[in-house]
Amino acid sequence: MAAAGLAGLALAGAAAGGLASRAGTVASAGARPDRWHAVTILCAPQDVGSPGAWPQPVAELGDRVDVRVVPAPGDRGTELGLRARAGLRPGESPDAADLEDRIRLALRHTRMLLETGEVLQPDRPGTTRTTLTSLPLRLALRRSQTGGRP
Repeated sequence: MAAAGLAGLALAGAAAGGLASRAGTVASAGARPDRWHAVTILCAPQDVGSPGAWPQPVAELGDRVDVRVVPAPGDRGTELGLRARAGLRPGESPDAADLEDRIRLALRHTRMLLETGEVLQPDRPGTTRTTLTSLPLRLALRRSQTGGRP
C-alpha cells in the first residue's frame, strides 16, 4: 500500500515538473526582444509629456528606452509605450531582465501619477505587524509592482 502511495506521489511530481518546464518553454518562445510594453492613460497625448519632459518614472530610465505616445484606440485616452533600446534587450544584455522590470514599474507609476497625481502604495499604512508570518505577504507586495505578462 505504501509503495503504491509513493509511486503515485512520484508520478504526480514528474507530471508537475513536466508541466512547469513546458510552461517555461512556451512563455520564453513567445517573448520578443523588441517588445513594446504599454499602458492606456486617461488623458490627452500632449499631457503625457514630450522628449526631455517625460514624467519622472519615465525620465529616470533615461536613454535606455524608446518611448511611444499615441492616441489609444476608440478615443479612450493615450497609449504610452516603452521598450528597451537595441543592445539592452533580452538576449542582448545581462541586465535586460532588470530593465524589463523597471520598464513595467515606470509605466504603472506614470499612469498613477498622471491619473491620480500620486503613486499609490498597496496597504500603506500596513494593516499587519511586521512578523515572520507576514513576510510572504510583504515579499509578494514588493514583487507585484514589477511582474507582468510574458
